[in-house]
Amino acid sequence: MAKYKKSMQRRRIISVVIALALVGAIIFGIVSGIMKAVHTIQAKSRARKEYRASTQYLLDEMSLEEKVAQMILAYQPDGDFIATQKKYQFGGYVFFAKYFKNNTPEQVVADMAELQKVSNTRMLLSVDEEGGKVNRISKYPQYRDEPFASGAEVFHGGGWDGVVADTKEKALFLNILGLNTNLAPIADVPYAEKNYIFPRAFSTTPEDVADYVEYVVNEYREQNTLCCLKHFPGYGNNGNSHLTVIEDPRDKQVLESRDAMPFAAGISAGAPMVMVSHTVVDAYDAKNPASLSKAVHNVLRKTMGFSGVIVTDGLEMSGVTKFIKDPAKAAILAVQAGNDLLCTGTPVEQYEAILKAVKDGTISEERINESVLRILEMKKSVGFFEKEEKTEKQAEETEAK
Repeated sequence: MAKYKKSMQRRRIISVVIALALVGAIIFGIVSGIMKAVHTIQAKSRARKEYRASTQYLLDEMSLEEKVAQMILAYQPDGDFIATQKKYQFGGYVFFAKYFKNNTPEQVVADMAELQKVSNTRMLLSVDEEGGKVNRISKYPQYRDEPFASGAEVFHGGGWDGVVADTKEKALFLNILGLNTNLAPIADVPYAEKNYIFPRAFSTTPEDVADYVEYVVNEYREQNTLCCLKHFPGYGNNGNSHLTVIEDPRDKQVLESRDAMPFAAGISAGAPMVMVSHTVVDAYDAKNPASLSKAVHNVLRKTMGFSGVIVTDGLEMSGVTKFIKDPAKAAILAVQAGNDLLCTGTPVEQYEAILKAVKDGTISEERINESVLRILEMKKSVGFFEKEEKTEKQAEETEAK
């Protein structure tokens, strides 16, 4: 009888242990399930926040019309350019000397602020303030006591420290006026003083130009100001494509060993933009201006490894208009070649041409998305969307409360 009681006790203990184990397993399963669900929710929440803070989110929120407009870097339109921006929402404006000549610093600041106010996506407000021969603003005394000197002059007077200080001053000068983009530095390497690009270039030695470009790009990055390397693949000893179609007969080996060097230095330093020239570069594409050539853009993307924004030189220049007279066709070719931004004096016409080309299937919307994503990423890199992100974060915090 005693043995039977002990046996029953053991069975009860085992049953209790098994029951407890089962209960523990159930509880563990429930807790694990809850934790897994919490982690999943947290992961989804993080992913959602990351997505909403990403340029992909901004892209996905845009209409086709807004996306195509982002690809237009318009010459400042005549008339009410603020009303034009409010209507079309272009990616940016380029301002020339005629705008600054009879204007005041105060009015420039007010205009730039108003342009950003009417823009759904902050604009690239740009200018060619290279220093030396090409100054759009500082050549007028109401803006600066004396024009910015050329890079070569600055270097001869103050070395590389002088170049850095000059770039910093130039960036601050533009930023105070409300401008955020300088279409500089010149990365071309001329051969001699008689060459078209020589007065604007730093040196005839590619190594020196590469060093100059690297210092300048690094300082613009420090100052949170966008800049642009120009004019790829390099003018070298060629003529002026503002005036006519220019054919560049140089060998590929020369272009790659000489002219590419400063562009490679600028790209390595983090240059956000590269401007492509209108010269017909036989070594890459003997039929089309570089700005309209897929082959030239492939060199920039695949050989040079550039992942930033590619912008055309002005599409009103004779290097394009004497090659193809129809601005609408030129715009389509520019996009098909691989340009992200079209620098143009006929912005409305070319915007409408691209839009029509997407709608009729000549250009895919995926192709547009590629360019707009690069543009948005570039804008984000200098804080264009910080206000929107802060507002989004505040909204999420309010919702959590």
